[in-house]
Amino acid sequence: MRHALCTFALTMTYIAMATAARAAALPADVPQKHWAAPAVRAVAESGLMTAPKGKFAGAGKVTREELIGTLARTARLLERRKWPGAPATPVRAGKRPKDWKTGPVTRYRLAAVLARVIPLALAGLPDRSPQKAFDSEAVPKAPSLKGVPRTSPAYRELEYLAKRRMVWTGSVLLKPGKQPVTGEQLSTALAQVIAGLNGAITDEPQNMPEISLPRHP
Repeated sequence: MRHALCTFALTMTYIAMATAARAAALPADVPQKHWAAPAVRAVAESGLMTAPKGKFAGAGKVTREELIGTLARTARLLERRKWPGAPATPVRAGKRPKDWKTGPVTRYRLAAVLARVIPLALAGLPDRSPQKAFDSEAVPKAPSLKGVPRTSPAYRELEYLAKRRMVWTGSVLLKPGKQPVTGEQLSTALAQVIAGLNGAITDEPQNMPEISLPRHP
């Protein structure tokens, strides 16, 4: 009995230490006290964003191709309802950079946005998905991908989002490439992912008005 208890205690200690080690892990180029460190830790642990060769490159600009992949992984995470970061907290008004709409989004900023938005999105989703996906009339129909080359590195993930109506006609993501993403484009793209997922798994009144968001060049 004593041997069994000792074995159990050692096992639990090992698990706790391993969990703590994973939680404390940060890419080598992200300082522990950096303002985005908690967000980077969460997106790295969840697999939403990567750090090739241990480098997060937080000051790097997010491209359309990278955002497509990140949003597809975000959608899958929301469907599983598993998030290692902090839970949802009340939204408070804060200061925003003057160029947040037109300025490029850095990887640090994308991590911070995801870490803030994902818990709020999860809080608004039902606990369980329906057995059959709901075909919401409030969400625009799936866009055409005829103009997107199948050789594009982002094609498969873009196709995943399009089939689930998590990217809409007029989105800049339908023209994937190395172009930097702006704050307004990120906001619109993330809203479309959440709306598409919510529309698929939430029952709604049949007379709900169609959702529309501004298009960007």
